[in-house]
Formats: sequence, C-alpha cells, structure tokens
Amino acid sequence: MKWLKSELEKIKEQNLYRRLFHFESPPGKVLELEGRKFINFASNDYLGLASAASLECLRRWGAGSGASRLVSGSFTVHRELEKELARLKKTEDALLFSTGYMANVGVISALAGKGDLILSDSLNHASIIDGCRLSRADVLVYNHCDLEHLESLLKENRGRYRRCFLVTDSVFSMDGDLAPLDGLFRLKRLYGAVLIIDDAHATGVVGWSSLELFGLTPDDTTVLVGTLGKALGTFGAFVAGSSLLREYLINRCRSFIYTTALPPFVACQTLENLKLVPERMALLRRKLSFFRNLTGINSPSAVFPYLCSSPERALALSEFLRERGFWVPAIRPPTVKQSRLRISVTAEHTEEELRLLWSSIREFELTL
Repeated sequence: MKWLKSELEKIKEQNLYRRLFHFESPPGKVLELEGRKFINFASNDYLGLASAASLECLRRWGAGSGASRLVSGSFTVHRELEKELARLKKTEDALLFSTGYMANVGVISALAGKGDLILSDSLNHASIIDGCRLSRADVLVYNHCDLEHLESLLKENRGRYRRCFLVTDSVFSMDGDLAPLDGLFRLKRLYGAVLIIDDAHATGVVGWSSLELFGLTPDDTTVLVGTLGKALGTFGAFVAGSSLLREYLINRCRSFIYTTALPPFVACQTLENLKLVPERMALLRRKLSFFRNLTGINSPSAVFPYLCSSPERALALSEFLRERGFWVPAIRPPTVKQSRLRISVTAEHTEEELRLLWSSIREFELTL
C-alpha cells in the first residue's frame, strides 16, 4: 500500500504527525526516557494509584481471565467490584467492560437503534461518537453545553422518534469543563429521554460521581459510564445503572459479550485502590485549588487546557517544556479543533512543581 507513505507525508506537512515514546519507568509522576527524567503532566492517573500493586491479587487470581464473561471468564471478584461501583455511583447495579471505549461503543449501540434519536454534545469523546454511528439511530449534535440549542432540537424532533437518548461527557477530556447535568436531567424528564453520562474524567476527581455536584441521584433512565484506568489507577471500565439495564447489556451488548473478560487480578487491585480514593481525592483537590489560583485557568476538574494559536506553536511549547524537564505533549487536530497543551494535575504533584511548570510556560511566552 504505497499510498500510505504519501498520506503520512501530508500529516507531517500539517504538523499533525504522531509517534510513540517508550518509557523506561513504571507509571507515575516521574517518567524516564532515554536516560532523562521528566515530571509527568500528561497522565490521567489523577490520584497516583496506577503504581499501586498488590502481589496478593496477582497470586490469588493470576494474569488473565481465559475467556469472555459468558463462557468461563466471570469470577466472584468481578461481581464484588461491580456491586461496590454501583454502591459508590448510587445505582442499582453495574457491569464491567474491558475498556472505556468498549463501554461507550457498546452501551450506546445496544440501547439505541433504527427509529431512535440521539442528541450528542459537540465535544463528546470519540468513543461516544463511534457508538452513535454504530447504533444506526439518527444523531443530532448540539452546541457544546448549550441547553437552549439542545431543547430547540428536542422540541423540533422528539415527537418523530420512538426513543430518545441524550449523551454527554460529564468532564470533557480536552477542555476540563463540566456538562450542565442539572439542565440535562430536567430535559430528559421533560422529553422522556434516557441520559447517558460518561463519567470517565470525573470519577475520583470531582467526587465518586459528577451527579454529586448537582445534588442529583441516578434514576432508571440514567446510565453512568466510568473507567478504572484514570483516577482509580488500574484498567477497564464499567456501566452503572438499573439492574434491568445490566441484565439487558449482558444479553445484547456486543462489546461485552464477544471479548475476553477483564483479568480478575485487575478487579482485585481496583477494590484495593478504592480504599485509598477518599484521602487521595482530598489531596488532589488542594492541588487543583492551588493551580487554579496560580494560573487563572478556572477548570472544575484536573484538566487544564492551555490554548495555542497553531499546531506549530503547541509543538514548540511542548518541546520547550521538555527541555526543562516537563512532559506535556501537544494536543492537535483532529483530536481538538484548537491546538493546546492539556495539563493534567495529579495528587502527586508538589506545589513547587506546579510553580515551575507555570513559570516555564510564562517564560516561553516572553521569548516570542
């Protein structure tokens, strides 16, 4: 396929080329690459739990699951974790998935179908977008966090469809802002819709659930998707909701049915990590407050976007920071419309490290 080379050249010309870096250290605040150490400001390990390791979990459960959950890959530790996640999310039940991508793609395509309507926020994660496409439902995209635009679409279109789904991230992964969940709850009730919330970047950061911030409790038309691989520090994902939802997904969700189960030692380690979340979450909140006051970037989450005028400028700033010992990769189209550095603050960062990062960014601005 010689055409691949020309396509890659086009990507390079646009300063959108990407490559993998292979770190020599385990996950954590400090990354080692080719003999150099960097302070990591690019991780979703918000609570610093990715480096936690229980040898007892590995000894007890081994390295793999051996099969899909419906064959022979479902273990008591899976069920124990599902029940605990449901309790923390204040839902009736939960179901584990192998990745967050598979959870979003699976739950959306299993619930929505031809003759249904999905309304999706314009900045939703790629996994939500792909789930909408796979569902074969009609999809309308509303302006980012714009309840007025969303309601106008509902008024105009809801009556022509059998079922309706509102789909949103709670914390948006590249902007760090928060969806207006109180307004979305109001609209789902008013228009008889199901609300699907991807809580990936909220769980363990803004609380156990983003709904806590609004004083809301999930009902049987609320679906919460979460990941284990961000603040909870392991790998995998889950969908939390009603017991009926769990039973339906077990029978109809292709990304659950036709994949090898999450390794049971990962479920075991996640249960161990959950015990550490409250203390780490309190520590993270102090770091986030400090960084907000320092930078003036008013993010309600652990994601702080620093916008750049072009991909070239984002790459230059990223390289400038790398020379000073900070790892903050440039985020460019098509991932985002406007290039940026996505600064991720964790519970492990010190106030001095946060000061040094920000002063280095300001230094870069003064050199231009």
